[in-house]
Amino acid sequence: MPEETVAQDEILAELTSFVERRFLPEGTASIESDAPLLQLGILTSLNTTELIAHIQEQYRLYIPPEHIVGRNFKTLDAISSFVFRLQGDPAAMA
Repeated sequence: MPEETVAQDEILAELTSFVERRFLPEGTASIESDAPLLQLGILTSLNTTELIAHIQEQYRLYIPPEHIVGRNFKTLDAISSFVFRLQGDPAAMA
């Protein structure tokens, strides 16, 4: 178990910063936490793979393949909620 569970709002802030820095086109300032990342083309299969690697490294979590589904990666809100829930899942402890 991680030494400390990270609060969901902190996860949201960190992931928002990561997505904005890595995946938004140059000159795009920010993205709303409820923006549809998949529909907008922000999360492609390659970007999703990079985001998952980031989550695993940043939060020391293993994301089981069956959890890599659209509903968990639809928006930044959905992703942060998913990561927050994973922190309490013994199967996700890396």
